[in-house]
Amino acid sequence: MDDDPPPVTVGSATPTVYGVTLVPGDHMRPRTTDTGRSAFDDFYRTHRADAVRWAIALVGDRAVAEELAQDSLAAVGAKLRTIDNPAGYLRRTVVNRASSWHRSNARERRRLRRATAGQPTSYTSETGEMLDALSALPYRQRAAVTLRYWSDWTDDQIADALDCAPSTVRVLLHRGLAALEQDLREEDAR
Repeated sequence: MDDDPPPVTVGSATPTVYGVTLVPGDHMRPRTTDTGRSAFDDFYRTHRADAVRWAIALVGDRAVAEELAQDSLAAVGAKLRTIDNPAGYLRRTVVNRASSWHRSNARERRRLRRATAGQPTSYTSETGEMLDALSALPYRQRAAVTLRYWSDWTDDQIADALDCAPSTVRVLLHRGLAALEQDLREEDAR
């Protein structure tokens, strides 16, 4: 039923959708009531604070909660004329979106934990300096130096990983170490 197009009445000068008169123009928008507000505006003003409050209680983060509440209100607004209990539908929508956010957030936390597993949470200043110096090297030199001195790989293993000859690995190591030595000397001179 959600995929069915809304009932539209076009016989008059201004069409209606779900009984709401649309004003022609660049953007078809609901005609406002006598008080200057549409039915959705009234619903929004009445239920926004509650939706945010429920979402905060469910997710614990105000910024996320406001976004979830806004999305929920927009979802209810799209179906406002067709649902029997809009307030109940809003409550259920907030709960469903908060549940979905928790699942997504948990997946992201697990992904991050897997990505950082085994990595130290902080480095010594010397290690930080070395990582900075390594990051300045071209990729193949950085890979050769890192795999040799931090992972204890042989020339043949590095050559296989970099898809090059073992003699090329020795050249990469020589140039990489020379560049690191020069970088560290310049750092000490500062």
